[in-house]
Amino acid sequence: MNIDLFYKIIFVIAAYLFGAFPTAYVIHRIKKGDDIRKYGSGNVGGTNITRTLGAGYGILTIVVDVIKGFTPILVLYFIYPQIYPQDKNLILLSIVSAAVVLGHDFPAYIKFKGGKGIAASLGVVIGVSTLPFMDNPIWLKILPLIIILGTWAVIFAVFRIVSLASLCAAVVTPISFYFTRYAWPIVIAVLCLCILTFITHRENIKRLIKKEEKKLKR
Repeated sequence: MNIDLFYKIIFVIAAYLFGAFPTAYVIHRIKKGDDIRKYGSGNVGGTNITRTLGAGYGILTIVVDVIKGFTPILVLYFIYPQIYPQDKNLILLSIVSAAVVLGHDFPAYIKFKGGKGIAASLGVVIGVSTLPFMDNPIWLKILPLIIILGTWAVIFAVFRIVSLASLCAAVVTPISFYFTRYAWPIVIAVLCLCILTFITHRENIKRLIKKEEKKLKR
C-alpha cells in the first residue's frame, strides 16, 4: 500500500474516533453519575442534556460538539493547505467531513448510540466554508453557512421545535453549497451529512407527522 494512502486512511479513522467522543454522555456521567440515554429522548446531544441538566450544560455540549466537528477539518488544512479546487485530496476532505459526523452519530465508545449530528455537522460546515481551501470571494464561501444558520434560526423562532429547525437546515445545506459553486466532492459530503441528519431524526420525523414533537420552552 502507498504510504501516503495509508496515512490518509489513518486520518479518516482518527476523524471518526475523534467525532465519536460522546460529549453529552461524559458531561452527564460526571454531573449525575449515570447514563443520559436513560432520560428524555435518550439522545446523546445538546437538546437532551438541556432538558435534563439545564441550558448551561446544553450550551457547553453544543460548543464542544461544534469544535469536535471543526477540528479535523482544521488539522487537515494544516496538513494539506492547497487541496482546492483541483487536488485529489479534496476527496479526502469530503470523506473526513462525513467520518467525523458519522463518529458523533454512531460512536464506538458507547455501543454506537450517539447524538443526532447537528452540532458536529455545523462544525464541519464552519471549517469547510471558512478555511481558505478555495479561491472564491469570502462572501461566496461563507454564504452557505449564513443560509444554514438563518434557516435554523427562523424555523426555530417560529415553531420552537429544535428537530424541525435542524431538518430544514439539513435540507438547505447541500442546496446552498451547490449554488455557491462548491466542487462536487464537497456537495456530496454535505449531502451525506443531510442524509445522516434524517436517519438520526427518524423518530422525530414520526412525531412531527403526528404533531407530537415537543417544543423547547422559552
